[in-house]
Amino acid sequence: MKQLIICALGAFLLVGCSSKAPSAGSQQAYVLNDYEEGITSVPGSEFNRPLIASVDDYTGTRAGGDCSGFITVLNDKYDDLFFNSKDLPKYFTNGRKSQAIYNYYSRRNLLSNTPRVGDLVFFQNTLRSNKGKVNNEISHIGIVREIYADGRVKFVHNTRGRNQADFVNLNKKNVHVAGQKMENSYIVRCGKDRISCLASNRFAGYGRVNN
Repeated sequence: MKQLIICALGAFLLVGCSSKAPSAGSQQAYVLNDYEEGITSVPGSEFNRPLIASVDDYTGTRAGGDCSGFITVLNDKYDDLFFNSKDLPKYFTNGRKSQAIYNYYSRRNLLSNTPRVGDLVFFQNTLRSNKGKVNNEISHIGIVREIYADGRVKFVHNTRGRNQADFVNLNKKNVHVAGQKMENSYIVRCGKDRISCLASNRFAGYGRVNN
């Protein structure tokens, strides 16, 4: 019984995602009706074509189980594209895999505020324990799916156990929806202070993937 409890606790500590992330709800309509054509490839880069095809295949599924699990599924499929699986354990600082992956990129100077398709995207302060306080710890992760000329970025992440597309736009940090465009999705559920819960206000950086 004691061993079972220890195993369960260990599994909980390895969760790297928000436990209060929003469901698709009304946001999904904007994702489906997004009519602009964005950049889906990077000049001179071929790696992201099969990668993005896989991201699309996994969207709407439960592959990975949580946000870091989804990235791990892609990482395994593409031969450690995002991180070295054997090397990653030494980058854990708080038990969350999303933080470990962020540390992996930080120590290699691979963090950026400018995205490319196929890069990772990190978010901070998205856990239930962050309610009412900020500790700047990384707790959510996704992958850049598409980039638009107006600064919007479509990313795919696992939230509440399912992979879905959402948006972040650092050029319009406090805007949720403008017309028919989703500018920033809610990355966490929140009460009165809704602006702070937009993806742009929990954004922590893009992880530049070597290719």
